[in-house]
Amino acid sequence: MLNARFPSRLTTTTGSSEPQQESRYRTGEGPRHDPRCTFHRLDPEMTGRGACEAAIRETDAGVSIRFAAPLVSKPSEPRQAVDESAYPGLGRRSLGLLGLLHFLWEGAKLSAWSASSRSRSWATVARALTDQTSGCTISRQPAESVLYVVPPYRAELAEANLAGFDAFMGTLRADRTQIRRGFVLGELKAVHPSKFGVRYQLAQQSPQRQVFVGERLDAKLRRSYRNAFSEAAAEAGGRRVVLFYIERSSGGFATAVDAAVMLTSGDYIPADSSYEVRMADALAAAGRSYVKPLAFDGASGDAVTSAVFPDFVLIDQPNAYVEVWGLPGRESYERRKAEKLAHYQRTASTLVEWIVTGPMPVLEQASPASSARPAWAIAH
Repeated sequence: MLNARFPSRLTTTTGSSEPQQESRYRTGEGPRHDPRCTFHRLDPEMTGRGACEAAIRETDAGVSIRFAAPLVSKPSEPRQAVDESAYPGLGRRSLGLLGLLHFLWEGAKLSAWSASSRSRSWATVARALTDQTSGCTISRQPAESVLYVVPPYRAELAEANLAGFDAFMGTLRADRTQIRRGFVLGELKAVHPSKFGVRYQLAQQSPQRQVFVGERLDAKLRRSYRNAFSEAAAEAGGRRVVLFYIERSSGGFATAVDAAVMLTSGDYIPADSSYEVRMADALAAAGRSYVKPLAFDGASGDAVTSAVFPDFVLIDQPNAYVEVWGLPGRESYERRKAEKLAHYQRTASTLVEWIVTGPMPVLEQASPASSARPAWAIAH
């Protein structure tokens, strides 16, 4: 139904052709460009990147990222989780694992979906990530030398891919004076028990090359990213993308020091819950173009994200947002919901809402004229 507070507010309360690119970017027009266009970018208030600009330096030569934890350390230094207690300034002066993963995803435009897109494969994802890291450095190291993105599986390249992973692990060989660490990014396929913890098996990669995770770290990841590990997410068709911060064991195995896990839809659009996975799929099925704002290392309730972060931003019409409301009745949640609704009342022309205790609203295609006239003139 429509609500008088929003000229176009759709809610329920009951329970490939390539885009044409413009020749130049005009300030403020980034959100109006097709997600795959070079000039597409989110409004600065719709991304957590602004809070950690000191950690990301862009120049004509490329992008320089300051990662919170060291990539080279002494054997006497403790192995620590990558969090703010161990590395003060994380999320502002430096990026943590989730911040780095969100930076890579957003920069590769993998948090965006275009109505003209076809289903997205891991081959598309890996190619976009590889392009994104070209010319990028992480803690002064070329990204391609410290970040291994699992390539898509092809039978004829299986041996070469195996050799490529082994070569990457060879660069992390430790000695008496130093330990080298790096990153492995891939989709989690399965978790298997091992002698000293568990083995995370990655999709597209040979089961002979898994990442070993200790029991304590596995338990921490399941607590921190419980929605990604939930049965509800799997039932909704969700995927789990993992960025591992790893070192090479004395036996040559990839061993995780820490990791970040990101739930996504089947098309690799990030999602914060199984309900968001379903909404992302429904928006794509309805032919909508949209973006999922990413918080980077920001907490979901901090000043950067609490009032202005919608669950999705529709970019096929102006000032149009999507909210998936859960946790009804919880005081803190209801208070934040009221704050966000007040914000939308001031800034939004269209708000699509789904209260998850009821059915999902019917999602319609954007009007062809939506880019030419204000969203409040569109009938829903």
